[in-house]
Amino acid sequence: MNKNPSTLPPAYEGIERQLMAVYYSGVYITNRDIVHVAQTVGLTLPLKDRTALLKELMGYAHEKGLKKEIMQGFAALFHQRIQSYQNLLEHFPQTAPVLNATIQKAQATARLLQKEARSHPYDL
Repeated sequence: MNKNPSTLPPAYEGIERQLMAVYYSGVYITNRDIVHVAQTVGLTLPLKDRTALLKELMGYAHEKGLKKEIMQGFAALFHQRIQSYQNLLEHFPQTAPVLNATIQKAQATARLLQKEARSHPYDL
């Protein structure tokens, strides 16, 4: 496991900031969401602070060469949330000013995650 869980390899720092800030990503990622993504790569994490969980998951992914898998896991989460937002928009069209902006942010983050999943694991 990551020797110092409070630090991340440089390749993960920008992703962490993007995922943890609703303002940028359009999606609030819960600690349960992070635990679920961790489970998809065989890591069992206890529920605790979101930032600590994310750093532990990213450290594990870096150590085990699982960056692609966790990026795909988060991208899938974003696609689920985008679908939920689109369903809300369909049923409540008056929310369009807020939801359209949120959907755009979530779509941009999902594209970023997919790009990161395709990047070479040794790229920094």
